[in-house]
Amino acid sequence: MGCEREGLKKYEIGQSAAKSVRKGSTTRFITHECTGMTKLIANLKGSTLIDSMEVDLHFKTIESIREKTNNKEIALTSCSIEQLVAKYSNTKEPIAKMVINKKPISRNNSYLVKFVCPTCNTTREITLNLFMRRVSKNTTRCFCCMNEDTEKCEKQSGFMKQNMSKILEGEYVKPAKVSHKTISEHLGFSKAEWEKEDIEFINNYNFIHLSLEEFSNILPKIKGVGNSKLVNLEGWSYFPNYRVFNQTRYTPMLVNLTTNVVEKPQYVTFDCENCSNSFTHRDLEIVKNKLKIFCQGCTLTNRTFRLRTHITKNGSKILWQSIPERRFIEWCDEHSIEIKNGPTIQYMFQEKTHAYRVDFELPTFKMLIEIKDNHCWHKQQLASGKFGAKETAAIEWCKDKDYTFTVVFPKTLQELKDLLLKSCKI
Repeated sequence: MGCEREGLKKYEIGQSAAKSVRKGSTTRFITHECTGMTKLIANLKGSTLIDSMEVDLHFKTIESIREKTNNKEIALTSCSIEQLVAKYSNTKEPIAKMVINKKPISRNNSYLVKFVCPTCNTTREITLNLFMRRVSKNTTRCFCCMNEDTEKCEKQSGFMKQNMSKILEGEYVKPAKVSHKTISEHLGFSKAEWEKEDIEFINNYNFIHLSLEEFSNILPKIKGVGNSKLVNLEGWSYFPNYRVFNQTRYTPMLVNLTTNVVEKPQYVTFDCENCSNSFTHRDLEIVKNKLKIFCQGCTLTNRTFRLRTHITKNGSKILWQSIPERRFIEWCDEHSIEIKNGPTIQYMFQEKTHAYRVDFELPTFKMLIEIKDNHCWHKQQLASGKFGAKETAAIEWCKDKDYTFTVVFPKTLQELKDLLLKSCKI
């Protein structure tokens, strides 16, 4: 099915996702193949989308499309306006998009559109983004038409006559917007609206967002919200479906009825359950369905090598990955040698910054210990120079703190143990 000059095609189509949810009807999608792009088309009848005839009228007002950077004119025969669903759309509701040479144009573009205003019959040239906004809102007047509107001019004139003296003297105060609902009233409104939603919409929403029970499970692990703007969540309640007036329609919200304040749960700080380091997730939904909450480093390590913990006699939680590492921790604990998780050190490799977590720190001996085996991972890092970059960064870290950095292998581990025991006796 080709994309032609006539603009949006007339399809036999089903309802849009958002509209079907609002009307409580069954959602039905028909997928069409158009020049390699799969399009999800929504029924225009009863929808907020403008119909195909109106889109076609907007498209026919276009005289030319050109690139602002090089003034290259685009052939209108290669252009069309189509209703497409954005890849990362929350609502999956189609929106009008300009398609040039079979490719939908994003908002980040340099196109200019010259068109004839259907109201005043004058030629205007605006950016493609502004033109597509006219299409989406079905605007039939240009900027000049709106400013020449008699009713608007009379209203503005009356306002200026009434307030000119106060504006010139700096005494005019713009009326504040009055909120018509308290937070408690809005929560009640949200619940009532939620109960009207289609079961399909509710299931899709709950599949992404945390329920009240799920939030209660992770609440003890939260150390702060909004980049530690909130560090004490006592008095705050989690409301999973707070009504908002954008395409998503609902969003989770933290509510404090005592102070009459709401806060969106973003940039949430946790303590890693493995290494105990603090880290921040931008969205709360990333921890949905997770039994344990790990930082990025521990999550990556856990996927590659299973990361385990050993509790020492003094209650310290020490991380280990290989059998030699676990045995070394047990040996230190048996001989009352204090052992800690090694520090995380920043290093540069191939012009990028990376983080290197050293295996262990022995504070009494001022030593950092890295236990390696001759497995393929280590050999690859040696060959690429990555381990050399790690080693250099660790040595620099040790110089600043008067430490020593030691890399040991299973065959040389006994030599290190003998050295440590000899130093203890001394």
